[in-house]
Amino acid sequence: MNTMIYIDPVVDLHTKAFVQVIIEFRISPAHVAAAVDPFLPLEEAEEQVDHSHKEFQSELATILAENQYPYTIMHLYKNSLNGVALELQGIAIQKLLSSQVIKAIYPNREMRIPKSSIM
Repeated sequence: MNTMIYIDPVVDLHTKAFVQVIIEFRISPAHVAAAVDPFLPLEEAEEQVDHSHKEFQSELATILAENQYPYTIMHLYKNSLNGVALELQGIAIQKLLSSQVIKAIYPNREMRIPKSSIM
């Protein structure tokens, strides 16, 4: 188990029900990585992002598909964050904790700023 993965406490790892989560990868989006590291060309940063997605797809095939845990990739993220929106059983999330790609797991839910906070 990779103890370095942050899991939002709202995510239920013990349910057999399907849950929707957003999985953030360790590699930053290309424009962020290139901005932080002036020696990293944007093209190379984009290649790193693409590689992280391929590596995660491979992990999904090995970790989930081979163990017959169904899942659906709902969306790929490469700009605002680097990761995926995924639907799978809560108990299957525990299997992903051995991933070398994943940084954090969050519930996939809509967030809004309360109107009273808007000036």
